[in-house]
Order: sequence, then C-alpha cells, then structure tokens
Amino acid sequence: MNLGQWSVRNKVLLPVWIMAAFVVLVVSINLVILRSELERGHVEKVRALVESARSIAEESYRLAQDGTLSEEAAKDKARDAIRAMIFNGGARVFVFDEAGNRIVSDTVAEEGISAWGSQHTQDMIRNGLNGGGVTYYKGARTLDGVTTRGRPKAAWSEHFAPWGWVISSAVYLDDVSISFWNHLLRFAVIFGAVGVLVVVWVNAIVGSITGPVLRLTANMKQLADGDTDVTVEDTGRADEIGQMAAAMRTFVSYEQERHVLHEKLEELAFSDSLTGLANRASFQDRLQCELDRAAADGTHCALIVVDLDRFKTINDTMGHAAGDAVLIQTARRIEEAFGACAFVGRLAGDEFFVVLPDLPDVAEAMAQANQLVEAMRQPIMVEDAVLQVSVSAGVAAGPGDSASAPALFRFADLALYDAKQAGGNCVRAYRTQMGETIEKRFKLETMMNGALKRGEFKAAFQLKMDMATGHPAGAEALCRWVHPRLGNISPAEFIPVAEETGQIIAIGNMMLREACKFAVQVNHASARAMVIAVNVSPRQLMNGDFLIRLRDCLAATGCQPEWLELEITESLLLGEGGGVHETLEQIAAMGIGIAIDDFGTGYSALSYLHRFPITALKIDRSFMNGICSDPQQEILVRTILAMAHGLGLETTAEGIETEDVARKLASMNCRFGQGYLWHRPAPADETSGVMCGLAVA
Repeated sequence: MNLGQWSVRNKVLLPVWIMAAFVVLVVSINLVILRSELERGHVEKVRALVESARSIAEESYRLAQDGTLSEEAAKDKARDAIRAMIFNGGARVFVFDEAGNRIVSDTVAEEGISAWGSQHTQDMIRNGLNGGGVTYYKGARTLDGVTTRGRPKAAWSEHFAPWGWVISSAVYLDDVSISFWNHLLRFAVIFGAVGVLVVVWVNAIVGSITGPVLRLTANMKQLADGDTDVTVEDTGRADEIGQMAAAMRTFVSYEQERHVLHEKLEELAFSDSLTGLANRASFQDRLQCELDRAAADGTHCALIVVDLDRFKTINDTMGHAAGDAVLIQTARRIEEAFGACAFVGRLAGDEFFVVLPDLPDVAEAMAQANQLVEAMRQPIMVEDAVLQVSVSAGVAAGPGDSASAPALFRFADLALYDAKQAGGNCVRAYRTQMGETIEKRFKLETMMNGALKRGEFKAAFQLKMDMATGHPAGAEALCRWVHPRLGNISPAEFIPVAEETGQIIAIGNMMLREACKFAVQVNHASARAMVIAVNVSPRQLMNGDFLIRLRDCLAATGCQPEWLELEITESLLLGEGGGVHETLEQIAAMGIGIAIDDFGTGYSALSYLHRFPITALKIDRSFMNGICSDPQQEILVRTILAMAHGLGLETTAEGIETEDVARKLASMNCRFGQGYLWHRPAPADETSGVMCGLAVA
C-alpha cells in the first residue's frame, strides 16, 4: 500500500476510519458482552431469588430439626414465606417436589397438582436435582393485556434435598433483545452523525465509561465482602452503563431484602413467638458464654429454672387461650423481677429460665428467685377471672456447681424437681445430694421393671382387732418388695415411684387379687365374717378398667363383696372430679366397704364425708404416740371418733403398739385397732393361723 499516492483527504480520513472501525469493533464486542451480561444478570436475578427461597427453606428446616417447630409447621412457614416473594411486577418462585407436583404455585388452587406433563418443568426438576442450573424454554407473556406465545424464558432451579423440593423461578429474555437492539440503533445513529468527532470525544467517552464501571466494581467488591450497606448511584444514563447500574441496583435490593429476611428468620429462630422472650435455641450458647466469663472474672453466674404450679389445670379448665395469657403475664413478671441485666427466656410449655451473670455470690440469686415467687402470689386477671398462680424455682450457680451449661441446666432442673416435691410455690438451690436422690430413684425404677413378673412383690397381712372383744375382725393387705439382692425395700421408697411410673396399677391389681384370695381363705375357716382391707391408689382407681377388674377378681376368687374393703386417700376425694364419685358409688353398690386411710393428716374436708359413700375412717398412726400424754392429741382423736360415730362410720386406729394406747382408744369407743401390739405383717398362711388361734381364744 503506497500511502504517498493517497490524497490528503484520504490520509486524514484513514486514521478516522481506522478509529471508527476500531470503535465499531470495540462497541460490537461490548454489545455482545452487554447482551451476555444482561442475560446473565436476568438469570442471576432469578438465581438470587431462588437462593433466597432456599435460604428460607433451610431456616425453616433448622427450626424443625432443633424442635422449635414441627416438620409440617416448618414446611407451612417456608411455603408462606416463598409465596410472598414477588418480583418484576408479579413473577414468583415456584416449588415442585421431585415427582413434579406443585408445592408453591401462582395460586393456592394449583398447589398439589402435577406439572410433570410440561417438558420444561421436567427439565427444571432435572437441572435442580443435578446440582442447580438454567433451563431455557419458551412461554406465553402478557403485556398491556396482549398475550404472545413462544417468548424466550430462562429459569434457575435448585434442589432442597431435606424435603425433596425443587425451587425454581423464571425470567423473560425479551428485555435482553430489546435492550440490545436499542443500544445498537443508538450507536448507529450516533456513529453516523458524529463519526468525524469520535477522536475528539474518545477521551470523554472513555472517562464516562470507566468512571461508573470502576464505581460499580467497587460496589460489587463491597457486596462480595458481605457488606450489604451498598448505595449504587443513579447514573442518569440509559446506555449500557446505565443498564448495568440499574441491574446492579436491583441485585443490591434483592441482597438487602434477603439479608433483612435472614435477620428476621434468625430472630424468629432464637425468640419465643408467644412471649417474645429468648427461646431454648439461644439458651445453651448464652449460658455457656456467661459461665466462661464468670470463670474468667471470678464471679458467679446463676441459672434459675422457673415452672408454673398446676398450669395444666388452668389449660384444662379455662382453655389454651387463657393458658397463653397466663404465660405472657408470667413472662412480664419474670422480666420485671430480675431486671435488664438478666437473660430471661422460655424453655417450653410453662417452663422459663433466667440467667443471672456477674453475681457476687449465690445468695443473691436465691434472694431474687424468692422475690419472684412472692411477686407471683399476686393474682392474675384472665378473661374477667382472678387466678391465683404460683411458681416453683430451681437454682444452680456456676462455675461452683458446674462450668458446663448442660450440666448446670440439669442441676437447676433437679433443684426445681425438689421444689415441686416440696409442694411447689418455693425455691430450692441445687445440692449434690439431689443428684444422688434422683440416681437412687432411677435405679429403683429400673429394678421395678419386671419385678412383678419375677414375683418379687408379695402380699403380707396385718390383723385388725375388735377392741371390745379382743378377737380378730379382719386384716389389711400390705405390699412388700423382696429384692433378691437388696432384700426388703420399704414401701415408702417404691410406692411413690410406682405411682409416678404407672406401675402402681399392676401392683395394685396383684394386691387386690391376693386380698380377695385371702378373704376367701379366712372366711371359709372362720365362723364370723372377716373383712380384708386393701389400698387402692388414685391412679389405679381412675384407670378405665378398674371396675371390670374388681368384678372379675371377685368372680375368679369367689370372694364375697362384704368380705372386702378398699382403702383410699382423702386427696383422691378432693383432687378429682365427678368420675371418682361415680366409681365409688358403683363400688358401694356392689357391697364393698370404702375406708379413708390415714385420716387426720390430709385435707379433712368434712363435706366430702357425706357426699361420698364412705363406710369407715382409719385414724393415722401419727396420733397414737401422744394420745396418752398429749391432751391436744387426745382431743383431736376424740373429735374424729365423735364425728365418725355421728356420721355412722366405722373407725380403725392404726399403729397401736402398747396396751395403754389400746385401752385409751377402747375407752373412747374406737371400734377396731391395728398394730404391732397384736400382730406384725406376715404371709397369708401365717396370718391365717394366727387369726384362727386368736378367734378360738
């Protein structure tokens, strides 16, 4: 090429054309890149939306895993949150199961319906199951009331394996083509009009491009570093840079919304929805943190576990709405009692926790816990009803009791159990003996499993004497546990455990059967009727098949109803409803006697004595030791006997060990006596022999 032969005009235009060609090449490349970026940006937007939806599902799944929500409640929570996600004027996130059934759709009516018949649905599900990806397809689009079909779309799909969900969202790609052709047309017009000025404008153009790009790059880096507090400036331009800035603003907006949603979900995950307090999920970490700090600072950190007394009664009688109201008011009172320095939360049900950091000594925690118990004695107003609510509290302090959060919680729970066993409405601090007591109880419970089948529980019988004649009038069946290794285990130890575990029902049924058999044995050998008494626990009596078992037992042994007497406690009469009255009426109708055991130590609500078909009172052994020396004890026993005689009830005094006590009771017209003075509990055959011998004498 001989440039010397070219005209000046051409020589001047040559660099311009070269620059123009270069500009055309550069702009063309940029347009291609822009188209790709715009398309990628569209896909990334739906991808970000899908990832946000997946984050929602993950958060809900975690709530289900840690027990905060049930599996179904967690799924419902995730579906509701995903349904609410709308972008670009109405586009939504869709959720399918792995079989193509709609989990979340445009409308609730479509949910649960299979979409597998659509090829692009199958492709989206396959892409999701294969680790996530883009599905390109064509679909209908409605703009300004006009629907056109075959419009290009791109969908991003991801798999949420724990629930077998495939989460997808799609975007139309029309906007990419429209934006691209707009930019291309603008370039052609500008190039044709001002081509000769390209060289002059190049520096300005480069500056106008590189400046916003650098700022957008800085914004992207800020986002990549996890900082969502990003402000993308409005360039006021409609070119590629303006579109990129707009796309960037949209992306930043989605990220900020996702961040806010994540914070809200985190708040829900670590707070109790009813009371607004912290929940169990936040409890262990906070407690361990405070324990570590206390160990480092040389201070104390106390954990107080608080439980409402008899809360189930409120729920059962007034309904769960009233129960919730009580829980909310209790939460407020706990917050007020312990102040802002305490970390207060709700563990579950009617159980709360209080973490008290930076304590100079453990006594401070006990004092504050007692203040709470006192504050809770103030009535609570619920639905125009005045409720008297009390709480029990267990206190453990670290690092003294333990520097481990799980261990300290277990110790505080043991202290709470001790407070409950003491009758509630009180505070107990953890002691090492509590753990030993619980361990002993657990071992006892373990030993009881199968003890009945192995024949370790035996029936022993103690004579009941007629105080006037000195002859036997019957006996009481008493349960004895003879362990092959430990020997005799006291009923005071195993009966409460049997009551709690429900094994008292099987033990009670065995004792009822043995009492009936013994009644048949002694009455066949005696000229006068002998009544055999047997204890019936509240749990056994209120078991649905007790009356059936009682009738079957009488029939199977041949025992006459008048030979049998059932002993119950006063607390059963005062603590149960109409079911007890009906059951006792049916027992009385059968001709079986009903006695109140340990009378005088319980509630002694006299109205119950005539409302229920009671036939006898057994005066507790605690009155016997002082009856001859303590005038007040004597007055109490005389009062009980006078009341019983007035109501037409038979009376039996328990625990008689001396002749003086026996004579004193006989002088008071106590009909029957029972105690070591006459007979210690013994097996059936031995007791039967003694009974026959005394009857003859």
